Amino acid sequence: MHYMKRNRLAAAVTSVLAGLSAGTVAQDIDVPSPQIEEVFVLGEFIPDEKRDTSEISNVVGEEDMNIVPETTVGATLARVSGLSLVGGKYVYVRGLGERYSSTLLNRSRISSPVPFQKTVPLDIVPNNIVKSLLVQKTYSAQYPGDFSGGVVDIRTKTIPDEDYLTAKLRIGGNSETTGGDGIFYRGGENDNWGWDDGTRKIPKNIQGLTSEEFEDVDYPAKSNLGASFYNNWDIYEKDMKPIYSGDLELGKRFDLDNGQAIGILANVKYTNIWNNTIKDLARYEFTGVDGGSNQTVDYTRWITKQTVNLSGFLNVGWEINQDNSLSVTALNLRQSEDEVQQDRGFSSEDDVTDGTFVESYRLQWTENEIISYSLNGEHYFSGLNDMLLEWRVVDGSGSREAPDTRTYTYAEDNSGNMAVVHPGSQAAGDLRDVYQAPDRNYSKLDDTIEEYGFDIELPLDFLDSVIKAGYSTYERTRESEDRLFRFELQPGTPQYVAWQTPRQLFSNDNWIDQYLAVRDFSAGQANASGIFPFAESSEEVEGFYGSWDAQILSTVRLQLGVRDEQTDIVADAWGGNTDPGTENLVERSYSDTLPAVSMTWEFVENMQLRFAWSETVNRPSLLEITGSTLRNPEDQNLYRGNVFLEPADVENYDARWEWYFGSADEMSLGVFYKEFTDPIEIAKIQAQGDIFTWFNAEEAELEGVEFDIRKDLYFATWFDLDPVWDGFRIQANVSWIDSEVTLLGDGETAADIPLTGGRQIAPLFSNERQMTGQSDVLGNLLFVFEDYDLGITTSLAYNYTGERIVLVGENNAPDIIEEARRRVDLLFKYELPWGNDTLEFEAKAANILDSEVELTQGGQLYERWDPGVTYSFGLKARF
Repeated sequence: MHYMKRNRLAAAVTSVLAGLSAGTVAQDIDVPSPQIEEVFVLGEFIPDEKRDTSEISNVVGEEDMNIVPETTVGATLARVSGLSLVGGKYVYVRGLGERYSSTLLNRSRISSPVPFQKTVPLDIVPNNIVKSLLVQKTYSAQYPGDFSGGVVDIRTKTIPDEDYLTAKLRIGGNSETTGGDGIFYRGGENDNWGWDDGTRKIPKNIQGLTSEEFEDVDYPAKSNLGASFYNNWDIYEKDMKPIYSGDLELGKRFDLDNGQAIGILANVKYTNIWNNTIKDLARYEFTGVDGGSNQTVDYTRWITKQTVNLSGFLNVGWEINQDNSLSVTALNLRQSEDEVQQDRGFSSEDDVTDGTFVESYRLQWTENEIISYSLNGEHYFSGLNDMLLEWRVVDGSGSREAPDTRTYTYAEDNSGNMAVVHPGSQAAGDLRDVYQAPDRNYSKLDDTIEEYGFDIELPLDFLDSVIKAGYSTYERTRESEDRLFRFELQPGTPQYVAWQTPRQLFSNDNWIDQYLAVRDFSAGQANASGIFPFAESSEEVEGFYGSWDAQILSTVRLQLGVRDEQTDIVADAWGGNTDPGTENLVERSYSDTLPAVSMTWEFVENMQLRFAWSETVNRPSLLEITGSTLRNPEDQNLYRGNVFLEPADVENYDARWEWYFGSADEMSLGVFYKEFTDPIEIAKIQAQGDIFTWFNAEEAELEGVEFDIRKDLYFATWFDLDPVWDGFRIQANVSWIDSEVTLLGDGETAADIPLTGGRQIAPLFSNERQMTGQSDVLGNLLFVFEDYDLGITTSLAYNYTGERIVLVGENNAPDIIEEARRRVDLLFKYELPWGNDTLEFEAKAANILDSEVELTQGGQLYERWDPGVTYSFGLKARF
C-alpha cells in the first residue's frame, strides 16, 4: 500500500474540489478515465482499485466485511463470485480445490499447520485483523507461478490515523448444541485456553525409547510401560455451553516534531465454540450387477467438538518522511479442537440387515498454530520519476500437534455382551468401519517458511507506462513425526475382561495379571503397510519477474509480464526397516517460464472489456510427493504420496465486461476457460481399497461464466419518500462452472500409472468426470440497509452452493456427492453515542432456514446432518 504518495494525491484532490466548489465551472473538464484490471478484493469497497488494476479481480474491504455476518476470512470469501467454502476452512476458486489456489499475507506466503493442504485453513484467520482481501483470478507475474485458480491476498491493518481502543464481547449458541447434551472425556486443566497441560503427552518413561527399544522390553517392565499411560478412555455426557468470544484492539499514533510518525496497532481475540453434530451415516458394497449394492454400515455418528481460537496481531509502523516508511508485523493464530466422536449402529462385512451392533469412539485433541513475522520497507525516489522500491523479509512457522488420539470399538459378541474389539477377536475381521484395536496415536508437524524479496515500479512518460521488476526467494521445510501404540488382550484372557469398560479394562490389575499387551506399532506399520512414522521435506523457489504496463491507445491499456522460477523439492519418509535417504527419497528440480498478458479496452466511458491469457503451473505438494502413508485428520482416510508425480501445466483464458454506472454501482459479466495437462487427481490403490493416492491424469478442462452486480437503491429519491429509504442496496453474483477430467489416455490402463512401491490405481468408476470439489452453480444475494444517522446496519444474505464431488469412487462404487445447499443469514447492528464514545449492539443468525447437509453415493444416503441455526449477540465499545 503506497501510503505517502496517496496522501499527497488525496491532498491535491481535496484542494481541486475545494476550488471547484467555490466558483462556477464554465465548461466540462475532459479527464481521461482510468483503466481497469480485474481483481477480487474483499474489504472496503474501493472502485478505483478494482478499476485501476490490470487483472481480473475483486476487492472486499472493512466496510464490506462490516455488513456480512461472518467473522472469519474463509466464510467472508464465500460471498465472492466464483468462490465456495469447503469444510468451513478452505476456499475453492472457480470450482478448483485449495491445491490450485495460493493464500498470501501481505503479498508473502504463510505456513500451514495442516498436513494435507497446501494453503492455510482460513477459519483460523479472524476478520478483525484484516483491512482488505484481494482475490485475483487472472495471473500476473508478480505473484508465485504455482497458480491455477486464484490468489487470495490477506491485507492486514496498518498504522492508524487516530488513537482508539475498542472492546467487544459476544455470546451465542446453536439450536442443535446449546443447552443439550454433549459427549466428553477427562482432559487437562488448560483446555478452555487451547493448551494441553501435559495430560496427553507420552509418558516420560516412554519418551526416551525408540519404537524398536520399546518392542524389546519384556514383562514385567513392558506391563509397567503400558500401565503408565493416563487411563482416560471413558466418555460421559454433560450440558453444552454457549458460544462466547471477546476481543480488544488498540490503535496509537505518535506524530513527532520532525514530521515523522510512529503508529502501533495491536489486536487480541479469544473465541470458545461448542458444537454438536449428529449424522446419519451409511456405507455400501457395490456389486456392479445392474448398479446394485448392499449396505454394510448403518450408524448414528455423534460428534461433540470444542474449538478455541486465540489470535494476536501487532503492527508497528514508522513513517520516516513522505518517501520512506518501515513496518514490522507480528501475527500469532492458534486454534485448538477437542473432539469426541461416537458411532453407534450396525456393521457387517456383507449386509447390514444381518449386522452386528457396535459402538466406536475417537477422542482427539489438536493444536494448530501459525506464527508470522515480517519486516517491510517502502521507498520512493523522486529523482527517478517517483520510482518505488518495496522489500520484505518474512519468517514464519506453522505447527500441528495431536497428542494422544484414542480410538476403540466395542461389538456385541455371541453372549449378547459388548466386548472390546482387538486383533485377536473375530469382530476385527468381520466388520466394516470399526477400529481394529484400542490405539493411542501421537503426531506432530512443524512447517517453517523464510522469504526475502523486493519489487520495483518505475513510471515512464512514454505511453504513460510502468515497468515492474522483482525478485524473491522462498524456502519451506516440513517435518512430521507419528507414534502409534496398540493395545491387545493376551491369549487365554478370561472372557469377562473384554466386557469391561475402558477404565476397568486398562486398570493396573489387568496389567499385573498379564491380561493386556501393548505394542509400539510405529515401526510395524512402516514395514507392513508403508505408513512411515517420520517424514521430512523441503521446497526452495527462486523467482524473477518483469512486466510492462502501458496505455498503448487512449482507450486501451496493455500489460505484458513474464516470471521465471527455479524450484527444488526434496522429500523423504522413513521408519521401521526403511532408513532415511533410501527408497523413499525424492529429489525434483523444475524450471518454469510463465508468461502473462492482459488488456483493458474502455470502449465507452465507464464501460470496459478485459482480456487475459497466461501459462501457469501446479506443482505437487510436499506431502503428495512423499512416499509415505498418512491418515488425514479431517476425513480419517489414509493417503499415500506418489513419488512419480509431475507438475500440471495450466493455460488460462479470461474475458470480462465491466460497467461502472454510479458512484458505487457496478455490473460485470465474465467468462473463463482453463486447460490442464497432467492434472493431479485422486484415486484408490488397487488391493488396498481404503488408501487413496495422487496421480497425473491425462488432461482436464474447466470453463464458466460469472455475473456480478452491485446497486444502491434510492427508493426515497425515486418515489419521493422519507430520506431514510435511500439507505438500501443490493449485491448479487452467480457463477456457472463446468469441468471434465480425462483420467486415462487412449489405450492406457490403470496398470500404466506409476505409483509408489510398484502399486497401481484401482479400476476407475468412470474415465471422465467433473474435477473434485467443483460445484456447477454458485450464487450469492446480499440485501443491505444502512442509515448512519439512525446508527442502523442490517443485512440479509443468501448463499447457494451446487452439488460437487467430495471423494472419488472406484470400480463399481460411484463418486461421493455433496448435494446442493442453500443458506440464509441475518445481521443487525445498532450504534449509539455513549458520552464522547460509541457503543454498538450486534445480533446475528446463521442458517436461519435450518438447511441440512447431505452426501450421497449412487443416489443413496452416505451422510446427512443438520448444522442447526447459529445465533449470537454482541456489544462493542469504541473509546
